[in-house]
Amino acid sequence: MTDPYYADMQQHERDSDWLEAVTYAHYCIPKKCTCGGPITVETDKRGRNYYVCKDFKDDGLHIQHACLDAIEEELNELKKQYAKEVSLQCKLQYELEQMR
Repeated sequence: MTDPYYADMQQHERDSDWLEAVTYAHYCIPKKCTCGGPITVETDKRGRNYYVCKDFKDDGLHIQHACLDAIEEELNELKKQYAKEVSLQCKLQYELEQMR
């Protein structure tokens, strides 16, 4: 028999890991919900668009993310990647000039 306290702690650890995954899933444009369900775009009463899990329940384990925020986050990530690529290209051009 296992200790009930140990089993309870293991369950809390699994729940914590799941919530961490959900937190990171709310960043940028979601491709799939953490439950594995598809993401749809829905509009609320005020006309704002949201990326929402098809099986959305307000229990904190499904995705509901504002489209405008998600697009802004995605754009910021692309800008960071572009800056890295440009700096790498400049570095490689400098090294190539040094070799010549």
